[in-house]
Amino acid sequence: MTQRTEARFKVFSESDDTVFSTFKYDNIDFNVGGTYDTTTREYTVDNAGTYLIGHSFVKKNPYNNNDYYGGSIVLLTRGDTTYTICRTKFYENASNTTISNLFMYKFEVGDKLIIIADGGQPKMNRYNGFYNNHILNSWWGIKLNY
Repeated sequence: MTQRTEARFKVFSESDDTVFSTFKYDNIDFNVGGTYDTTTREYTVDNAGTYLIGHSFVKKNPYNNNDYYGGSIVLLTRGDTTYTICRTKFYENASNTTISNLFMYKFEVGDKLIIIADGGQPKMNRYNGFYNNHILNSWWGIKLNY
């Protein structure tokens, strides 16, 4: 019988900082079967397979007509090559709107994931995100085929 290996993680932030580069998920809720580094903010896949990945952030207040969007990019580094595997932009003249992303992807051992801002200066979620289970201000993943 083949032994299956569980892999799951959830990291979050209690900050309401505007994001100019890398999203600052600097607290680990759980991390089983993988490696999340709070310094580099990278998740390293230790168990190959198909994962369900999700993350959320808030679009900041618009200051002018050119500041209506907030976005994020999930980057995958495999070997020496970096790929965009998920990109989200929210175009609306609204403030403090939570944007959540959910996708599936097949990862290999050693793959590295990181989430960066895609313009518009998104921010971390201070609205309800850290008053309960941090789900509105988090990045998480679970291996589906374990």
